[in-house]
Amino acid sequence: MTELSIPNPFFSAPVYHLHETGSTMEDAAALAAEGGNSGFVIAADFQTAGRGRIAARRWDSPRGRNLLFTLALKAGDIPFGPAALSLRCGLGLSLLLEKRWGLEPRIKWPNDLLLNDGKIAGILCQGRGDWFFIGIGLNLITPEITPDLRRPAASILRATGREESPLTVLSPLLSELKTALAVQGWQKQINRRLYGAGSMVTVYPGAAETRDSFRVRVLGLAVDGGLMLEDREGRRFPLVSGELAFDDSQAAESESD
Repeated sequence: MTELSIPNPFFSAPVYHLHETGSTMEDAAALAAEGGNSGFVIAADFQTAGRGRIAARRWDSPRGRNLLFTLALKAGDIPFGPAALSLRCGLGLSLLLEKRWGLEPRIKWPNDLLLNDGKIAGILCQGRGDWFFIGIGLNLITPEITPDLRRPAASILRATGREESPLTVLSPLLSELKTALAVQGWQKQINRRLYGAGSMVTVYPGAAETRDSFRVRVLGLAVDGGLMLEDREGRRFPLVSGELAFDDSQAAESESD
């Protein structure tokens, strides 16, 4: 593990780099247990066991081409829960794509960033003891297509024609994450970018794609980062966890209204 000379707005904590690892999330948890400083970052060129929010879904990426890292923060430095943390990080990613490349991403509740209906970034936030670990994967180039992809992948290269080095993107993204974690009115900012707002969706309240499901309309964010929904009888309620199945044509139509 090598320490990089990269500016880090999170308490000027160290930024580490690995050529290959199992998971930067697990590496960060181990370093935190040894007494690491809040705000440290571990980035890797390649992960052999990267995954998303659902354990069965891997995050595959070609070696050295995409941005893969974990940001570690002590719980006392984050005055809100993991649902809001994931969405705020989605806002930070959105700000980077908008400012650096002039793109118009959408935040898909609770932890994905979409571009032209393709997934361009994923976020995994975990609380362990006195720490929060924020794992982020950003596609700078389009990963190899695999049969288990739930939607097409997007990338900066495909969207802009520009090829970027992962480590040159890391510090600007950390700055936008810092801004997004401190910004006031974050719900309003996310609602403007919320994928599928106003559209009908199928909700699986338990494990992904279980048989139990119901249809509701997406209204926007609740104050704690949950998703406000409305059923066919007009009753409104928040969704704290669960899986959403979008009718993409409805979502696209809603966003253009």
